[in-house]
Amino acid sequence: MYKKSCLIYILMVIFIVSGYTHENILSVFKDSNGETNLSLCLKNGLMKLEVNLDEEIPEGNLSAINYILKYTYENHIHKMRGEEDNKVYTKETGEEAVFDKEGNLVTNSWNKGSFNYGAYSKPINKFEVDILPWLIWGNTREDPTTFDERFYHYIMDLDNGIQSYIFMEDKTKLEKIKYSNLNEMDKLIYKFFNYLIFNNTYEFDLSEKNIVKYKENANNYWKYLSQLVILSGYEK
Repeated sequence: MYKKSCLIYILMVIFIVSGYTHENILSVFKDSNGETNLSLCLKNGLMKLEVNLDEEIPEGNLSAINYILKYTYENHIHKMRGEEDNKVYTKETGEEAVFDKEGNLVTNSWNKGSFNYGAYSKPINKFEVDILPWLIWGNTREDPTTFDERFYHYIMDLDNGIQSYIFMEDKTKLEKIKYSNLNEMDKLIYKFFNYLIFNNTYEFDLSEKNIVKYKENANNYWKYLSQLVILSGYEK
């Protein structure tokens, strides 16, 4: 009877453990379009992802994230739903226009240009005022795309920023950033990208040793990037 009870208990534990899955970026934010407080939305999402909000991020990671976002241009995010030939033009003042392959202005709610309040020169602020609202709410109220569509195309743009960082010749020139000097929203944004870009579960990271390998062979780089894609919640 004792052995039978133990077996039942073990089977129950196995069932519970096998049925448990860790949250990912898609599962945490996919239904967040009803949120009105973006700071709270991001904070709650990070907590669900089990990110330690009290732990400081290394200065090297902060500098790298800042640089990567500075070179994460709004390109693929205006090419959703099969419109890969769209071209994006942005003025220094923020106005943005998107044209299709025939040279016609794109006016649909998911790919059309929008006014950008942030500047690439201030990438954390730009993410806060332009990209995060778009990820959570879409381009307009009529935008039919989902969070997972939008985030996937954002990762494609983030890829450009990561590659720019990898091929940066002198990383000693990166802007120095102190975690203690950041405001609370900036800290949350850095936490989000530290989780995504420098996740401590990655087998292939952005250490200088691996960066040499990424430069040598695109397949090596894909080993890094595929981790990021899978961590977000997309299948490899």
